[in-house]
Amino acid sequence: MKLGTCYGFEIESELSFNYLRGGGGQSLSVAESDEEVEEPAVPPLVEWKPHEARQLHGKLFQQDGIYRLWFKRFGWFSIDPHARRITVPPFEDTARLEARLWGTAIALCFGARGDIDLHAASVEIDGGALLFAAPGRFGKTTLAATFLRRGFRLLSEDRSCCHPGTDPVVYPGPATLRLRRDVYEAMDFPGTYLTTEDPDRVHLAIDEELRGDSSPLPIRGIVLLRRTDGELRIERAKSVDSLGDIWSLGLNLPTDKHRTKAFGDIAALSSRVPVWNLHRRLEFQNLNAVVDEIIHACSG
Repeated sequence: MKLGTCYGFEIESELSFNYLRGGGGQSLSVAESDEEVEEPAVPPLVEWKPHEARQLHGKLFQQDGIYRLWFKRFGWFSIDPHARRITVPPFEDTARLEARLWGTAIALCFGARGDIDLHAASVEIDGGALLFAAPGRFGKTTLAATFLRRGFRLLSEDRSCCHPGTDPVVYPGPATLRLRRDVYEAMDFPGTYLTTEDPDRVHLAIDEELRGDSSPLPIRGIVLLRRTDGELRIERAKSVDSLGDIWSLGLNLPTDKHRTKAFGDIAALSSRVPVWNLHRRLEFQNLNAVVDEIIHACSG
C-alpha cells in the first residue's frame, strides 16, 4: 500500500505512519519482521554510545551489501539500499519507531541514490531550501520550529537529504518536530499536534495541510550555527573554510569508498551554494531577531 513520501521516496507498507508527506517518488518498501537476529560476527562500522546529549545506544553492521542496524529498546532493522527495502522490528509506538526509521535507516537508502545526509534542519524560503547545520544541542530544531511558527514550511528538523549535482537540491523529510521538553514548555507550536512523549523529548507532527510533498527544492544556502556570548551576527563564509564543518555533519561511514565519495560530494556542495556563519546566543527571547537576521542576510 502506498502511504506517502519522505526524502523523495514513496513509502509502500502495511504499517501506518505519522509523518509522511504527499506526492510520489521512487518506491521504498517498509515491512515489519519479528525474525530473531544475532549480532554479526564482525566489528560494527559505527557504534553510537550513550552520552549526556544522546541516551540512545546503536550499532551499524554491513555484510554482503545489507546493513543491520541495532538500537537498544528497539531491536534490529535490516536495510537493503539497492533494493530499496527496510524491515523494522515490532514496536507498539510507531512515532518512536519512525524517529529511528526516518533517521540512519533511510539515510543509507538515499545515500545509495547518490545523496548526502547532513545533520541539518531545513525550511522553505521563496521556493528554495535554507539549511541550519550544526551538531546536537546547537538549537537547530528550535530555530527551524521558530520559522514554522512564522509561517514557513518545515522541510526537516534534524537531518537533511541533499543532492549535490550542478544545481544542488534538498528532498523534504518527515513532517515532524522532536523537541526538548524545556523548549516545548517555553513556546507554542501552531500547526502541529502531539504524537508521543519521552522523558526528555516531545514528538509533534505537522498538520497535513502544511506538509506539502517531498519534491526537491533548490538549496538557497547553508547556515552554520555557532554559539557566542557576544552580539548576534551573520557573515558569509568561504567554501574552503566551511568544508570541514560540513564534512563533520555528514553520515561518514568508515570505509575508503564511502569517505572518498562523501568528501567529493560535500566539496561540490559547499562550492555551489552560499554558506554563512551565524553567531548567536542560545536564548528563547531572541529567536525572532535571529530569524529576521537570517531572512535579511540569506534571502534574495
